[in-house]
Amino acid sequence: MLSAQSDIAREVDSAFAWIGGICLVLLVGITLAMVLFLVRYRRSRHPRPARIEGHLGLEITWIVIPTLLVLFMFFKGYKGFRMMRDVPPNAMVVDVVAQRWFWTFTYPAASVSADQLYVPVDRPVKLQLTSPETDVVHSLYLPAFRVKEDCVPGRGTYLWFQAERVGIYNIFCAEYCGRDHSSMLTKLHVLSPPDYERWLADQIAAKNKPIVIEQAMDPRSEDIVACDAPSLFRTYCVSCHGADGTGGLIENARDFTRLDGWKRSSKVTDIYRTLSLGIEGTQMRPFPNLRPWDRFALAHHVAAFYAAADRPVATDEEIQALVKEYALDQLPIPRDTISIEESMHAIAAEAAAEEGG
Repeated sequence: MLSAQSDIAREVDSAFAWIGGICLVLLVGITLAMVLFLVRYRRSRHPRPARIEGHLGLEITWIVIPTLLVLFMFFKGYKGFRMMRDVPPNAMVVDVVAQRWFWTFTYPAASVSADQLYVPVDRPVKLQLTSPETDVVHSLYLPAFRVKEDCVPGRGTYLWFQAERVGIYNIFCAEYCGRDHSSMLTKLHVLSPPDYERWLADQIAAKNKPIVIEQAMDPRSEDIVACDAPSLFRTYCVSCHGADGTGGLIENARDFTRLDGWKRSSKVTDIYRTLSLGIEGTQMRPFPNLRPWDRFALAHHVAAFYAAADRPVATDEEIQALVKEYALDQLPIPRDTISIEESMHAIAAEAAAEEGG
């Protein structure tokens, strides 16, 4: 069994141990009683069975004892259930969207997203779960923390946990959600508070990194290569379009190796639009969690599946129209942030200064 990483996990383990132990005792006791009765009351010893009308004490016993055992097991399980549903008021909130077949974790306080979950140690975290209305039911499961909750299309659910140790833990989808259900897994990274603040600052800086359109339109530029487009493609595109880009793994999935049939064009600018907007009426959804640099890198990767010389290339006018449409030359300036610990020290220092004054 996985070691328990939270109070909730220990309570769940305790409930399983008690209920399992009671069931084991009953199994052994009932089995021994059956064997005893088979031996003691076998036909060779009692060819004429006795007629028993009733036994009040025995009847009360087999009503009262099972009732008490069932009530005990109910309240033992209910205690853990209440812990799972009572979210601490100071919990950090992370929005989670489950889609076929990947996870998106969004930090609303910082307006950044990731495909893996990062949290600070020793701080309660509330995961607000959902799935797009046109998707299916998924279920986020953290085995090390013994918590699991369904992600229901078009509805909101939640779970919470508090990690006690720094480390990396598995996240699974525990609801069969289609062909690539088995590959819908990711990681939970539990970091020290300083490491978490650094990770968050890096994500904010990466999201707000200004777009240099000349580099963004060059698939060989350093910034585009650094985005690791093959990894992005494996995460977001392979399940529908296949590793070779020929599509067909779900209905109407685009064949990237052909020029015909594109809803928009196969130019990098229009692929960027598709990644940003999706395609209405299809399973091609938008990816607002991807930062602009990642969308450009993924657009170049998709366009490269058709390597022939007649592949259409965006004109300067089309590139400038894209820049204007998405305000790529006006990305917001990242806000200065400080950690929770630093803010608490600042508040305490201000309070002390006011008392001294």
